[in-house]
Amino acid sequence: MTYRQFRATLLGALGVVALVSVVTAGSSLILRNYPYANSYDTFFSCFGVDSTVCVAQNALTGTTLVTVALPSLIGLFVGVTVFSRDIERGTHVLSLSQSVGRVRWYFSRVLVLFVPIILAMLVHGLVFSWTRLPDSSGFWSISGGTGRSRFDYPIFETEALMPAAYTAVALMIGSMCALLLRNTIGAMALTLIATVGLSVLVSTVVRQHYATPLVESQPLVDLVQSGEFISYGPASRWTIGQNYVDVDGNVVDIDYALCAEDESFWNEMQQRPEETYADWERRSDALNQEQIVRHNQCIGRQGADRFEIEYFEDSSFWRFQSTEAALALLVSALACAGSLFLVRRLRP
Repeated sequence: MTYRQFRATLLGALGVVALVSVVTAGSSLILRNYPYANSYDTFFSCFGVDSTVCVAQNALTGTTLVTVALPSLIGLFVGVTVFSRDIERGTHVLSLSQSVGRVRWYFSRVLVLFVPIILAMLVHGLVFSWTRLPDSSGFWSISGGTGRSRFDYPIFETEALMPAAYTAVALMIGSMCALLLRNTIGAMALTLIATVGLSVLVSTVVRQHYATPLVESQPLVDLVQSGEFISYGPASRWTIGQNYVDVDGNVVDIDYALCAEDESFWNEMQQRPEETYADWERRSDALNQEQIVRHNQCIGRQGADRFEIEYFEDSSFWRFQSTEAALALLVSALACAGSLFLVRRLRP
C-alpha cells in the first residue's frame, strides 16, 4: 500500500538519479577519447565553443553541481513530503486507527522509499569515482584535470560513499522536520537549513580532524642558503594548514610589511637604456636572488625558525570517506530516533 501511494515519488527520484548517472558516465567516456580535454576543465573555458569535448565537459560540470545539491533536494521533496502530505490532509488518521502500529507505519516508508533511493545514490557515487580515475595518459576527466586532490570540493562530496551518506541524513532529517512542524513549507525550510549547515560544518571544521595530518618542515636556513621561496608541495595533496613556527613549534605571526621592498628595488629592476636584454635578464635574476635572501632573513628576525605544512595524502581518501559515512549514519540514526519519538506522540 505504501508503494502504491508513493510510487510516483519513488520512481521520480530514482529516475533523476539514474539520468544524472547516465549523463556522467557517457560524458566521461567521450572525454577519455580526447587526451587534451583537461584544457577545457571549466564551464567558462568552454563557453561559446561548439565542440564535443566542451559539451561533455559542461555536462560533467552540470552533473557535479546537481550531485552536490541532490541529497538536500531529495530530503526536501521525498523526506519531508511523504510524511507532511498525509499529516496536512489528515489521511494519517486512517492509518493510525487501523491495526498497523505507529512504528510500522513509519518504517514502511523508510524501507520502501528511503532505502532504494540511498542505494541508488551509492551507485551514483561509485559512478563518479569511476569518472575521476586517471587513464593511461594521466587524464582526470573532471574538476580540473590532473593535479587535484581527491579531498578538494566538490570532488570529495560527490563521489564514493558521500552522496548516499548525505542522502540518508537529508531523508531522516526531512522526515523528523515533517513530523515536528506538520507543515510542508516550514519543514522544507528547516530541512534545507539543517542539511546545508551540516555539510558546511563537516567540510570546513570537522573533516580535517579524522586523522593526524602529516607535517612537512622547511627550515629557513636552507631557504636562505639556496635563495628559494617556500615550496608548498604537489597540488594533489590536501593542505589543511601552513604557518611559520619558532624552534618550539609555536606559530609565529609575521608582519610582511617589514619585509616589503622599497621603491628603489623596483627602480633597479627596470631595464637600463644601455643594457641589452640578455644583460638585463642576468642582472634581474641576481637581484631576485638577493631579494629572496633578504625576505627570508627578515622572516627569521621575527622569530620564525621554519615553515610547516600540514597535509593529507590522497591515499587517506577511503579512510576519510568511511569515517564521514559513519558520522552521517550516526546523525541519521539520531534523526530516526527523534522521528520515532514524534510518531509515538502524533495525534489525529
